[in-house]
Amino acid sequence: MGSCLEKKSTDIRREEIIRAAFEVLGEKGVRGLTIAAIAESAGMSNANIYRHFGGKDDVLSALVQFIAEEIMGKASSIAAGSGTPSAKLERIFFSHMALIGENPGIPRLVFSEEIHLGDRKIADFLAVRLGYYVETISAVIAAGSAEGEFLKELSPRETALTFLGMIQFTALRRVMGGASAEHVTEAERLWANFLRLIR
Repeated sequence: MGSCLEKKSTDIRREEIIRAAFEVLGEKGVRGLTIAAIAESAGMSNANIYRHFGGKDDVLSALVQFIAEEIMGKASSIAAGSGTPSAKLERIFFSHMALIGENPGIPRLVFSEEIHLGDRKIADFLAVRLGYYVETISAVIAAGSAEGEFLKELSPRETALTFLGMIQFTALRRVMGGASAEHVTEAERLWANFLRLIR
């Protein structure tokens, strides 16, 4: 019984630390992501952070894992569920945008040179998961073309990369200019235009 409570407490603590790390990322970027900054944001001691993570690289690995599960994992679940291809793409697009809105640290991490030029294991993990994400979107687009909902001549992979590019562009603008209602409206306009182009 005690071990279950301890496990739950450990999981909750790790989640709190991950949330705090994303807050630090959103405010200071990857360079500002230190154990001390995470501890301050989480309202914990440095020692408490080290009880759950070996150091900054360990935290970064956990953050990338979170992104993979929350964005790529959710996209796979939506793609495998019920609904038309366009409805699936819409759900994936806006769930991805909502997560970025809630965690502005996500694009700061994904676009960071420290990730791509630093620990190759983290960069490679992110690249592989991104590849799966593109494959998932490509399959939905291919199904839409086969069912006559989308243009027959669409290239599924290139269309999937265009889809991802809309998200990356909006996320990058958030990093540069901060969150605003304008970005929500812009995302809605981008989605409506993308749908017109592929139908």
